[in-house]
Amino acid sequence: MVSLLKALAAGDTTSAKADLSQLKKDLAAEEATVATEASNTSSDNLTKDVTSLLDDLTSGNAAAAKTDATTVQADLKAEDASNTSSTSPKTTSPLETLINQISTSLSSGSTQGALQALASFLVQNGQGTGSLVDVTA
Repeated sequence: MVSLLKALAAGDTTSAKADLSQLKKDLAAEEATVATEASNTSSDNLTKDVTSLLDDLTSGNAAAAKTDATTVQADLKAEDASNTSSTSPKTTSPLETLINQISTSLSSGSTQGALQALASFLVQNGQGTGSLVDVTA
């Protein structure tokens, strides 16, 4: 930036053009870094909030799970807003569908329904074994 100003003040258009080109590259790189950091923060929040939802849901803490589901929905909306171009149509991800099902079940007071939605999601996505969720009564 300083070299650009010096070149302009000296009337050196060749150097000024080169410095301006470098400044544009530097600004683009900085914007990309900021966007990546914002995206990483959003992803980190989503990961933490989904983990919290699963912990609360599997431990039977329906009130906390309901709050967590609302938080995850907000995280997903924020992530969609940062990743969506104006020309691409909005599609609902499988995770959004799952969180909506869990939220609906918890809102109606059905922790078992929320667990069943989670279990169905895991089975449909190849995670049908393991000890993450025990939905047996």
